[in-house]
Amino acid sequence: MRPMLQQIVQMLFAHRLRSLLAVTAVVWGIVSVLVLMALGEGFYQINAKSFSLLMSDTQLALPEMTSKPWQGLPARREVSFTEPEFRLLEKQSAIKALSVVFQKWDAAVTDITGHTLPGYIRGVDNNYIAMRKIKLASGSRNISTRDINRYSRIAVIGWQLAQQGGLTIGDKLRVNGVPFLVAGITRQSEGGMSMGREDNQVLIPSSTFTELWNDKPVQIMVTPAAGISGVVLRKNLLSFFASQKHFDPSDKRAVWLPDFSQDVKFFTTLLRGIQLFLGASGAMTLAVGALGVANIMFLSVTERTREIGVRLAIGASPNNILVQFLLEGGVLVSIGTAVGIALSYVLILLLNQMGLPDWLGSPVISADAVLMALSVTVVLALLASFFPARRASNLIPVIALSARV
Repeated sequence: MRPMLQQIVQMLFAHRLRSLLAVTAVVWGIVSVLVLMALGEGFYQINAKSFSLLMSDTQLALPEMTSKPWQGLPARREVSFTEPEFRLLEKQSAIKALSVVFQKWDAAVTDITGHTLPGYIRGVDNNYIAMRKIKLASGSRNISTRDINRYSRIAVIGWQLAQQGGLTIGDKLRVNGVPFLVAGITRQSEGGMSMGREDNQVLIPSSTFTELWNDKPVQIMVTPAAGISGVVLRKNLLSFFASQKHFDPSDKRAVWLPDFSQDVKFFTTLLRGIQLFLGASGAMTLAVGALGVANIMFLSVTERTREIGVRLAIGASPNNILVQFLLEGGVLVSIGTAVGIALSYVLILLLNQMGLPDWLGSPVISADAVLMALSVTVVLALLASFFPARRASNLIPVIALSARV
């Protein structure tokens, strides 16, 4: 076996240009597969985070309008709840946590000098930021229970609003002329996505909100207790709301309870589909590289026909010839694969250092991507080497010796 490997190495060095072309084809294919799959993985991860609320078990409930008459009461009655009525849900065993949310779209938001800012107000409790999975910038703090009890005039503002107003933590802004201290700033939305213009929101304690405006909550966010499915939770919530506001428990339009599970499946499938498409595109490039190896191996068989005839004439078996050419192809592909993987990691490192658009995320080469690339390479390498090797092993010594190359 060792003499055969030495002979293979000598042959590859003897035909350096041909070997280099074969290795280059494999390198290009491996780099295409891994870099495209790394970009796809980064795209998937960053956009999956953008759908964090959809992918969590947090349930939204938004009061709307009845669509059915009930016990003598007409349809098309507006449904609304006060905060104490929503808070009664905290006594339900199926509920782990909840957050009552107020909202004001037409409030005047200005900086301390009176310059108008494109923001809107949300009155929230201390659970909102955690349940909504909002990330805060360094140095920020959440709205606390103490802030709510003391009717504190503090605000957590969206990153875009902070940029537009030139605001930092410790600065002040005004809401309808009332000054608020900026206690926190949200991080820029990953993937460039946000729900409900959250990048421009001003979060203030719910108690402070009700002190300024006599509005009712617009929605509630509910986290179920352990073991409670989304279906059971929505059924319990609808039944609870129906008993409070006297509407048909089957009237799903009275309180909108969005079920994001199908959306999650769709978006997850879509993102994975994009990733697989990129991987398949790279695999096609790798297949082209394998064809290059096959062509070079066929050329090698053609050029070495007389050599093969001599070896067969002096006693070499067809299996010896088959193994030799398989090993030659395997060595070329192995070198190309090793170089391609190393080069892919270098390119991904450079891309991350250069910085890519937020919606692309940070490319990362996963173990699955490497395994896929190796699997495809092994299959293509065997196919690229086998047919030229079989042709070489099937040569008839007399005909091979008389060949003119």
